[in-house]
Amino acid sequence: MRFWLRWLVVVLGVSGFCQGQSVPRGAAATQSSTPADTAPFARPRTYTLERWDEDYSFLSDPSLRTDFWDPIKYMPLNSAGDWYASFGGQVRDRYEYFNNNTFGTGPQSEGGYNDARLTANADVHFGDSLRVFLQGASAFEEGRNGGPRPNDRDEVDLEQGFADWKISLAGQTDLTLRGGRQYLEFGAARLLGPADFSNVRHTFDGFRGNLNCPGNSLDLFVVRPVRVEPYDFDSADTKNTVAGAYDTLQLPDLIADAHSKVEVYELYLDRQAATFTNETGTGTEDRFTSGARLSGNPKPFDFDVEADYQYGEFSGHDIRAFQVATKEGYTFSGLEFTPRPFVGADLATGSQRAHGGDIGTFNQLYPSGHGQFGNIDAIGRQNIIDVEPGLDLTLLQHQRYVQSLKLRTSFYEFWRQSVHDSVYTSSGAVLRAPGTSEARYIGSELDLLLNWQVDPHLSAYVGYSHFFAGGFIRQTGTRDDIDFLYSALVYTF
Repeated sequence: MRFWLRWLVVVLGVSGFCQGQSVPRGAAATQSSTPADTAPFARPRTYTLERWDEDYSFLSDPSLRTDFWDPIKYMPLNSAGDWYASFGGQVRDRYEYFNNNTFGTGPQSEGGYNDARLTANADVHFGDSLRVFLQGASAFEEGRNGGPRPNDRDEVDLEQGFADWKISLAGQTDLTLRGGRQYLEFGAARLLGPADFSNVRHTFDGFRGNLNCPGNSLDLFVVRPVRVEPYDFDSADTKNTVAGAYDTLQLPDLIADAHSKVEVYELYLDRQAATFTNETGTGTEDRFTSGARLSGNPKPFDFDVEADYQYGEFSGHDIRAFQVATKEGYTFSGLEFTPRPFVGADLATGSQRAHGGDIGTFNQLYPSGHGQFGNIDAIGRQNIIDVEPGLDLTLLQHQRYVQSLKLRTSFYEFWRQSVHDSVYTSSGAVLRAPGTSEARYIGSELDLLLNWQVDPHLSAYVGYSHFFAGGFIRQTGTRDDIDFLYSALVYTF
């Protein structure tokens, strides 16, 4: 009850804020909107992870149909043309090679294996008020020593399937009500994201409402995570519920031309069969997350700062945890290769006692965790301190067969925040229990990633990562350094 009372105040505040705006609709971009000073869909064609957010209504003008796939992007269903269907999809094939995965313990992926994923989507609009979106997916794995991981295989399933009802309100405000299976992605996806790098993405069953006005967008949702059942139809996990209120406010006057925005949110997690490394048995976890994120791009600088505080209860134990994340960069636009050095840092708490007392382990919820703590995904946002310097280079762009060719180099240093807690992976699983070691230093990781956008449809990437085992790893079990080599080819239409 306290969760919804708190955010009832926010909803009323947003409603009043929206009614006070005089900015024309679309003048300020929101999380899911397109700036008014651009065409409805930028040329050359670009595609987004949220395929439902792509707007192809401009193709009602036949003179704008310049792409091979345009005939299926706008297919009118009535004479007025405001009822139409749009179709798309993606094929991704990725090769991965591990040496000494998990530092040489457990099922090993020595040698290589293949992941493949196919998706197909249909977006049907019935005027401006009603739309139905469907997206099917098929994910396969072949050749992995130890068999497929839980997120590797899902033969044929409904990845997304929802209906939107859009209601126009006073004061240039829209309310969109959504029900069904859907992605959740907010901010930098540190807590809620579809985890696109995985062969099977995160999806949720439930309801979401979006109140949108110039300069402000508020989302309210109640959902359940979808369990991956490789050979059956995926179903919602009835023992886990996620609810939230997420408000995104544009700050055009904070810093000139910086496109700054602040995001404030309150999230609630109810887990009926929760477990914790430092506690015995299972119980009900009621966890609240209060957070805020500030980001912007006052060129040549860019910045992103986010902080969260978690509280609640698990089996009579109080939950007290927090995390802070930041990343800043500087782009030298006048130099060759447009170098952008950047530095990031993260802190997420762990439990301060081996047994008993408050639970201090931060819960990273359902993030797009890949790459946030290195591309090997050995580390997650729980009981961690890290520093990440890096460099982005644009090697080529706007050439024949090279829309862009970019290289990212990153180097991470990792420490445990609490010496009484485990080290966790990007999926939230325990990588290494604390044992008797009081060492904080976990190790370091070097990442090299080359991204090649051939044209609007075809892209490829290749990467290499090496994890250098540190003191904690060496004192608590097998200690071999990890090598990870991978490459992928992606076609989107």
